[in-house]
Amino acid sequence: MTAKNDTARSKVVPKSKSKAGSGRKRAAGEGAVTLRADGRWMGRLRLRDAATGKLKRLAVYGKSQAEVVSKLEELRQKRRTSPKSLLSRDTLGAYLDRWLSNDVAVNKSPKTYEEYELALRLYVRPWLAAEKLTTLDGEKLVTWPATLARSGASANTRLRSIRVLRNALNKAVKLRLLPFNPCAALDKPKVVRDERKPLEPSECVALMDACKGHRLGDLIVLAAMTGLRKGELFALEWSAVNLAEGVLVVRRSLEETQGKLRVKEPKTAAGRRVVSLGAEAVAALQRRLDKAKQEGMDPELVPVVFPNLLGGYLRGSNFDRKIWYLLRKAAGIPDSFVFHDLRHTQASLMLAAGVDLKVIQKRLGHRDFATTANIYSHLLQGAQSEAVDKVDQLLKAETRRS
Repeated sequence: MTAKNDTARSKVVPKSKSKAGSGRKRAAGEGAVTLRADGRWMGRLRLRDAATGKLKRLAVYGKSQAEVVSKLEELRQKRRTSPKSLLSRDTLGAYLDRWLSNDVAVNKSPKTYEEYELALRLYVRPWLAAEKLTTLDGEKLVTWPATLARSGASANTRLRSIRVLRNALNKAVKLRLLPFNPCAALDKPKVVRDERKPLEPSECVALMDACKGHRLGDLIVLAAMTGLRKGELFALEWSAVNLAEGVLVVRRSLEETQGKLRVKEPKTAAGRRVVSLGAEAVAALQRRLDKAKQEGMDPELVPVVFPNLLGGYLRGSNFDRKIWYLLRKAAGIPDSFVFHDLRHTQASLMLAAGVDLKVIQKRLGHRDFATTANIYSHLLQGAQSEAVDKVDQLLKAETRRS
């Protein structure tokens, strides 16, 4: 070795030159640099695989000792910043299995797990499962949404799949399995959502008239008059209703996952709320109470406000097929109007009555004001137009007086 390489030798000393003697065993992460017979320099490094605990030996080559020392230092840096990814042979599919089992299943709701598992199984695994986790990059991912689009997947499906994969890889970054999330290279598909049309007041009255005679028709009336979600209505109990005060408390929701029913707490604090009841809502609950007593389902015996014939919780698919679709048709409401649109109908009626959007946010249980504003911006435009007309009329009246 030449004198000009003294600096490099001071960083990594070959085992044969070590002052500690030939009896010292080099520790993992300590490298050796030697000059080969062919004139090239070779560096060797032992690193412990964090996943298996086994030692792996790596070799790098260069034209100069300084070049090899630099390459060894780069390997050490990778070991420090991402110890599990350097030597890992994990595939994306294997990692996603662990993520679903150890993270999503433990920390998310069963419904969320079901949605994530479905998106990964149908729209991620068939194209990406065999990819090595450590070599996954933006360039490889870019072709994936394009392939989905050519196979007929909608923009909304592609967007949801990207979000699920992004969530999974965000966890991989936190675990230091990846230095960054390659999903950052993906553009979000533009989703054009259909504008939901709420019921006109006359249509709302026709629907309520059609519902009053049915055993559970008052659930539909209550949905239109309060904006409660279907799951919130299904889980509603008499202990949460105060007809004398004209209020009810939303504190639970019913969720159906893989055929199983589960009562859960609201996702956010905003979801747990007190909802004021108007005359129509109070009348609907009073009718339901009278029907419950006639059926032998007094609140003391059956706490659920809208039970099935056995006193248990309703199932969404059965309710839609056997009750909602029939009453909707009887009222002359088009099939394009879905049950959740009753929630929009309540917001529309409130806006038409001049209720502040912040009040509507609280009533519907939205966590963020922006959510309410974005959903009902088209309705706000109509309310603003009416307000402007009223202002003009006031000014004209004042002008005439003067």
